[in-house]
Amino acid sequence: MTAKVRDVLQTYWGTSVFRTGQYEAVSAVIERRDCLVVLPTGGGKSLCYQLPALLIPGVCVVISPLIALMNDQVEGLQKKGIRAMHLSGPMKEEDLVRELDNCKFGNFKFLYLSPERAQHPLVQKQLSQMQLSLLAIDEAHCISEWGHDFRPAYREIISLKNLLPDIPTIAVTATATADVRDDICMSLKLQSPEKIIGSFDRPNIELRVVPTSNKLEAISDVIEPKGMPSIVYVGTRKSAELLSNHLNNMGHKTTFFHGGASEKEKRIANWMQEKTPVMVATTAFGMGIDKANVGRVVHATLPFSMEQYYQEVGRCGRDGTVSKATLFVEQGDEKKLWNRLMASIPPKEAIQKTYKYLCHYFDIAYGELPQGMLEFNLKLFCQRYDVSPKTTFHVLELLEREQVLVLTQYSTPKTSLKLEKSNNERHDALTDYLLRNVGGISERMQSIHLYSVAKKCNLPLQQCIELLRTMEKNGTVEVEQLHVDNAIQFLVPREDRRTLLPIVQQLDRFKKEKKRMANSVWEYSTTTICYRKKLLHYFGEKGKKTCKSCSNCMENNTTISDVIVALKEIFSCREAVSLEQLVMKSKYGREDIIEALNAMANEELIEQEKTNHYRLK
Repeated sequence: MTAKVRDVLQTYWGTSVFRTGQYEAVSAVIERRDCLVVLPTGGGKSLCYQLPALLIPGVCVVISPLIALMNDQVEGLQKKGIRAMHLSGPMKEEDLVRELDNCKFGNFKFLYLSPERAQHPLVQKQLSQMQLSLLAIDEAHCISEWGHDFRPAYREIISLKNLLPDIPTIAVTATATADVRDDICMSLKLQSPEKIIGSFDRPNIELRVVPTSNKLEAISDVIEPKGMPSIVYVGTRKSAELLSNHLNNMGHKTTFFHGGASEKEKRIANWMQEKTPVMVATTAFGMGIDKANVGRVVHATLPFSMEQYYQEVGRCGRDGTVSKATLFVEQGDEKKLWNRLMASIPPKEAIQKTYKYLCHYFDIAYGELPQGMLEFNLKLFCQRYDVSPKTTFHVLELLEREQVLVLTQYSTPKTSLKLEKSNNERHDALTDYLLRNVGGISERMQSIHLYSVAKKCNLPLQQCIELLRTMEKNGTVEVEQLHVDNAIQFLVPREDRRTLLPIVQQLDRFKKEKKRMANSVWEYSTTTICYRKKLLHYFGEKGKKTCKSCSNCMENNTTISDVIVALKEIFSCREAVSLEQLVMKSKYGREDIIEALNAMANEELIEQEKTNHYRLK
């Protein structure tokens, strides 16, 4: 390790030791070689491009799929005293030019872009005139049609790479099978890349698959002791809210998170600070969230893919302590998985109808391409055309995936305002507009439409939201009440059949691939071999020994006398305990526990109550 590399590692990351694979990646980039890095969730992938970028003159361009992920990375760099910025959300061309000029002349080291923003001609022109150090592709599995998160815009990154032939490219991901890894290298045309493939094994995470007839009670037991940071993943937004409420009623401190939840930042902050240590969430939660001491990850429903499962499981045990990842299954779950999967893939007729209705809703003529972001109210749209909100949303997701449009969901915590005072020039334009156009706003709470206000004030919506939050902190405005804004930007002209034909033609192949992924999850949940071995085999790691710590291994290497000893310890509290609680509180499988209970009953060591609870005699 060179002295410079060691100094940067110590100065900005506070350590003198690299994690597995990091040094090899850093060295390859410094030597200006293309690089593919596959390291497990929590394995420190971002350091692989951030550290060398600090040693190479110029700006590192990072392509990232989510605004939340970009926010998290940029904030992390800024806290280290490193100049970084991201360009996200709708922006006028003059704003885009101004921000890129700031990046060019402001000694910035990192510029984060979405793959769509990276295709903008103005962005590409500006980048071609900058001194750049490195092109980093985060979540690189999104480029592959074989990946669980395929995003077509990632395929277009090659146009940016071709524009910048003299800088190295590094692609990083945590979830890539051998096929996906090959696809990444081919799609990005990586030149003789250094391939750093870390083990997918996380030995400190105990994998459990637990059959149950009462998921609520089982989940309550597994997230004991109360106060342990945990994540419980569910399949739908409604389930997240309901389960969170049920667990709160059972004495746990939980909050919920999903794509449409209000006060997202507050919910995340309360969980991070462990005011509400249990987060009940859809798969929307976790990307960009780095909390080291999560002790439990629970799946209340089967995930859609092994990649998703691995990514979510990897959010526990990042501090190296022994943690548990529990997947609950009950009778009928296989059918529910297929039903959820099919519901997430809209039929051809729904795609055609929704697109037609969207064009009517926005009054778009044939051949026309509307400019900018258009306000969209999903509830009103569905009421007007008598269509299912869930199906409509899945169609919008598909149209976004296929680059027909961009759907932006703004969850703004509060959109009823009362103006207290105006003594900050930074807010003059916004304050003046509110005083002139919203009657009585300085006397009482008034409801406003943020999208319209932002448009009238010539502000990007996100900037308007941030200004209001700053004003609230300064006591300039009082804010309350949730409102959700949606906006749509069309990327291609309306051409009806011509627009939709490629999407409809690929639908069957898309459906087949999703079924393959879901089937792998079901096979995993029903296997009788070591769960760790099964999981690692999926990602191409073969020849691994059984782990001796997953629920299958524990069940296969157990004597009944061992189980009885463990149960006696649990029963020593003298409280009646259910079968579900015994499964959760011990390390043994259900069948072994039932056999041990029968043996203890035959020896009259325990008694069974009418409620199917057991206690020592």
